[in-house]
Amino acid sequence: MRLDGPNQWPQALPELRLAVQAWIDRLEVLGHRLLAQWALALGAPADHFVSTFDPASILLKLVRYPGTADRSQGVGAHSDPGILTLLLIEPGKAGLQVQADDGWIDVPPTDDCFVVNIGELMEVATDGYLRATQHRVTAPQQGSERLSIPFFFNPALDAPVPSVQLPPQLAAEAKGVTQDAANVIGSRYGENLLKARLRANPDVAALHHADLVGAED
Repeated sequence: MRLDGPNQWPQALPELRLAVQAWIDRLEVLGHRLLAQWALALGAPADHFVSTFDPASILLKLVRYPGTADRSQGVGAHSDPGILTLLLIEPGKAGLQVQADDGWIDVPPTDDCFVVNIGELMEVATDGYLRATQHRVTAPQQGSERLSIPFFFNPALDAPVPSVQLPPQLAAEAKGVTQDAANVIGSRYGENLLKARLRANPDVAALHHADLVGAED
């Protein structure tokens, strides 16, 4: 529960809170609709995930990528630790890439569309039938910038994701959950998210959560 806390809204922009909260409310409704359709497509009841999202863990980011001369890394390769991410990309601004079997491919920015990322917990719930989206972002050209607004829609921090009993034809294609020493995926959202945060921000982890990373670190 260390990940639970109040938003720190900038006092100089009171209108930002109203706009962001209105957007979150709309996307939360959309997230529940997508979860219901996902469940039905996997052969489960439409409300299969509902109890896990009571309450939901919601995070919305306003992200700015400044341009660089060498088009270096904007965000390194990773998969999201939850269930569902809706990503709204600035029109005309490329840079998002996803990993396919034959390498990295560009995701074209499309007006009035969300990019939908599958998170690690959905991979757990389906025993690998649905795979977590491995993705990265390259920085824009120098003198420009790129904006994106990702919305992370996930279960309560202490809730384990319920497994889906897949129909035989889908279960036959399930490859199991991707696991390696650097990224052990669990079934409880809070633990999975904390693992990702500690790994992505080691300096902050050592400063504020030394008991979790080990005093010797």
